[in-house]
Amino acid sequence: MTRYSFGDIVIIAFPYTNLNNIVSRPAMVIMDRGDEDVIVARITSQKRDVEGEIEIHNWREKGLLKQSYVRLSKIATLNRKDLKKRLSSMDPEDIRKAKQVLKKMLDLE
Repeated sequence: MTRYSFGDIVIIAFPYTNLNNIVSRPAMVIMDRGDEDVIVARITSQKRDVEGEIEIHNWREKGLLKQSYVRLSKIATLNRKDLKKRLSSMDPEDIRKAKQVLKKMLDLE
């Protein structure tokens, strides 16, 4: 069984809200405790300048097709089988920033 780390960039099978279609999308791993569930945050190419959004630096090197952003305010718990593959991992500075943003959003500081 593959174990994922905070900041890993993965491709997930993500269902549309109506559950009729599934699309492959990138996501950033937030937590993997080794059970059937993995918590991820949405990755998007649409910049919105909203709280909880961080830019992914060196996005091409990470295997992403466009300049991308992690939306830490859009998290989901997925079954491990919905994670299709690991692309790469965020840069250490992006990981530090993501942790900082999550702490602030969850009022853990």
